[in-house]
Amino acid sequence: MPGVSQPLSLLVLLVLVATAQGQAGTGPKELQPWLVGLTAVVIFLFIVFVLLLVNRLWQMRMRRKQSGPQDTPGTDRLEHGGHANAAAEKDSDEESNGEERSKVTSF
Repeated sequence: MPGVSQPLSLLVLLVLVATAQGQAGTGPKELQPWLVGLTAVVIFLFIVFVLLLVNRLWQMRMRRKQSGPQDTPGTDRLEHGGHANAAAEKDSDEESNGEERSKVTSF
């Protein structure tokens, strides 16, 4: 997830730059205006990311509550992500009808 690690690494870099600037001089120094703005933007984006993550988890929890208890926990993912395999169904129908054929496949 390069999108997630970029803001975090930028925030760490900004903190390190701020502490290095604070140690360089003898008196208290203020951050440059562009660095203050950049820090504010990074913190804002991090807060938005956390809120979107919490919202997604909350929505998943509410969907599970509305659908009720299921027999197996993984069935919901299988129903949405699966697809119908008509060839496999046709083969199983032929075998159940008593038609035995030699099935040779090449790999």
